[in-house]
Amino acid sequence: MSDSMLVWVSDVRAWAPGIENPAAWSIWSDNPCPVTSDERPAAADVPAMTRRRLTRWGRQALEVAGPCAKHLSAETPVIFSSRHGDTQRTLSLLESLAAGQTLSPNAFSLSVHNSALGLFTILHELHMPSVALAAGRETLAQAWIEAVTHLATGAPRVLLVHTDEPLGGPYTPFADEIDMPASVALVLERKPVEGAVPVSLRCEADTGADDERSMLLAFLAWWFSFEPQMRYHTGGTTWSWGRRDYVV
Repeated sequence: MSDSMLVWVSDVRAWAPGIENPAAWSIWSDNPCPVTSDERPAAADVPAMTRRRLTRWGRQALEVAGPCAKHLSAETPVIFSSRHGDTQRTLSLLESLAAGQTLSPNAFSLSVHNSALGLFTILHELHMPSVALAAGRETLAQAWIEAVTHLATGAPRVLLVHTDEPLGGPYTPFADEIDMPASVALVLERKPVEGAVPVSLRCEADTGADDERSMLLAFLAWWFSFEPQMRYHTGGTTWSWGRRDYVV
């Protein structure tokens, strides 16, 4: 994959507990250790009634997506991605089923993978096709490819939002990567715009060992470190993001 995977990133927003602005992310990227905290984002632009219904997973997504809405028209495609989805809510529903209890329709409607995406498009009156996806450890990269596909077929810009939390409770033994509560939103442009950063993505077969960190953590550590390139190994593939304006 070559220049067909070149886009311009005009805005990036990221959130994790205690890391809420570029300066804090830059400091974190010097020593990108996972953050453990019960803190939840404010998601201040979400109506209070809706915000109260969201777990941290959903609030993270809307916290970073909200500020990007100013770039979007009603025809902007939106991609939400998450490897695990809202496991906290899903586990609660499964425990209710096991106990023979009646499920809450509201809880069920917000447990599906596209729940945060649906709320966002409703709140900001977006009408173009949107998609929520999961693709294992490669979820963020596959969401990026989905965004590039929209740009290649004529969309001037795409909003990509990724949100995840570490597996907890009975799912903990199945975790296969180091993770933390975090979310990122990126506005990807088809053509250069003022202040945008040209970024390319490539992938190639590789027999190297899988990275220990999640792809999201690796991406955030790279983006806010201003290094020219990021290489991430998983599942026999190496994914390489590069900032063209930083390449010597």
